[in-house]
Amino acid sequence: MILGLLSLAEDTTLWKNQLLWRKSGMKNYSKENLLGGITDAFSDRNFRIHSVGAIASWVSFFIQVVAVSWIIWEITKSTSWLAIIALLDIIPTILLLPFGGALADRFDRYKILLLLNPLMFLQALMLAVLGWNDLLTIGSVAFLVLLHGILLSFYVPAMHGMLPRFIAKPYLASAIAVNSAYTQLAVFAGPAIAGWIISSYNVTLAFIVNAAGYLVLLIALLFLRTPKDYVQPARSSLTMRQDVVEGLLYICEHRGMLLLLILILLGQSIGSGFYHMVPAYSENFLSMGIQGVSLILASLGAGAALSALWLARGGPSAITPNNVLWSFLVYTLCIGALFLSSNVYMAVLICTLLGIAGEIQNTGTMSIIQLNVDENKRGRVMGNFFLLQQIAAGIGTYFVGAMAVSNGLAMPMLLMTVFCLLAWVFVFKKRGMLYSSFRETNA
Repeated sequence: MILGLLSLAEDTTLWKNQLLWRKSGMKNYSKENLLGGITDAFSDRNFRIHSVGAIASWVSFFIQVVAVSWIIWEITKSTSWLAIIALLDIIPTILLLPFGGALADRFDRYKILLLLNPLMFLQALMLAVLGWNDLLTIGSVAFLVLLHGILLSFYVPAMHGMLPRFIAKPYLASAIAVNSAYTQLAVFAGPAIAGWIISSYNVTLAFIVNAAGYLVLLIALLFLRTPKDYVQPARSSLTMRQDVVEGLLYICEHRGMLLLLILILLGQSIGSGFYHMVPAYSENFLSMGIQGVSLILASLGAGAALSALWLARGGPSAITPNNVLWSFLVYTLCIGALFLSSNVYMAVLICTLLGIAGEIQNTGTMSIIQLNVDENKRGRVMGNFFLLQQIAAGIGTYFVGAMAVSNGLAMPMLLMTVFCLLAWVFVFKKRGMLYSSFRETNA
């Protein structure tokens, strides 16, 4: 790591590329504008309304993930079942998300959300009703998780690609950066809230809050107004299959996106492996049960909150490939460190750093992609990125869950840490191409 720092410091060409990236179309915020990109984004009426609904729905989404994981752990005490239930959410996404992305580029994304959001609300409501009546079983949870994965396949591409539909062009770049920040913040805030609700009350209340989040989003969507100058992109003349292939080729042919894809997929793999095993980690390493789950998730959320505020204030100028590259290294090292110590205080500190690094890595990657992708390919590119993330998450979760049965959690997590570090070295050696490819895109 020290050699890498010295190498980067000496490589003046790379730093020039990085400087050009920051200057390329990005805004330098004055001292008077203390909130930077946050001020720009929230000056748009539609973005303020969208933010309320989006934050509520994404936080609710991750509350459901934790609540489902905990109820399955309570019923089975099995890491294998935790992995199986997680895969039921991922498998339909793998199969259907490419078509969800193609539909998002062919039709009005706003209308797609108006159709899907009530169905997401009903799915969440069914979990709450079954929990209220003590009817949650492996079978009922598995069915509703599978249904959730199917709906999510069409929901995510439309949701990620909706901002250009409503946000005025002068504020769009800042809105994308801020939106990415608090969307990724929900990855940690949602589980932290879920842990607190479950430990203080019960899992049923977590499912009720989950359903309420989707209702808030539906109300927010109904209050959005389309700008007068908005023009719906022309519908593709290709077949659905050709649309899907074109979206994948677009990513593969962009050198920078391909390198970022490597990082985000490996980050998703190791992160999901840990994330879905938090109940087992808390009980087996910290001997704390749900209190440990709440503490770990709260620490992740605190770190992510600090990071999200910094990213949102900086706006697009804080979102750089360099920040993504180094945050991935910190993220990987933190996950490995968690399985080398069973000290609660050390785990809290490491998880706080993990939240900071994870937020920079995820928000940075998604913002860079959104700011560089062609509008008529946005749904497919974002859909494919999410699809590949789900595949990586499924592989990571299954690998950890299966190996943990006979080898414990530490061994598979440490093996994944080593693999991610090797991948980081590979991308680090190609950092010049990573920086310059996005500078050229923004030139």
